[in-house]
Amino acid sequence: MLDAGTVYLVATGAALLFALGLGVRVLVGIFREGRERSRKRRAGETERYTEDPIYDRDPPAPDERSSSTCPQCGVENESEFTYCRECAAPLGPG
Repeated sequence: MLDAGTVYLVATGAALLFALGLGVRVLVGIFREGRERSRKRRAGETERYTEDPIYDRDPPAPDERSSSTCPQCGVENESEFTYCRECAAPLGPG
C-alpha cells in the first residue's frame, strides 16, 4: 500500500520531469534560431545589426524638452516624470 509521502514524491518527480522536458524543448528552439540567424549573417542574407525605430531615434533637442521643478527639493525634472528623480515627491500637473 502507498502512503501519502510516496504519492507526493512520485507526483512531484513527474511534474519536475515534465517541466524539464518543456524547458529543454524551449532551449533547443532558441539554440536553433540563434544558429539560423548566425548562418544568415555569415551568408550576407541579413545585416549584423538592424535599426530599431523606437530605440534608435535621436533624442529631442534641448529646447524641445520641457522640465518641471520639484516643489519639495527644487531639482529640475523632465516633463514626462510624475515623481521627482531626486526625492520621489509627486510633481503634480504641469
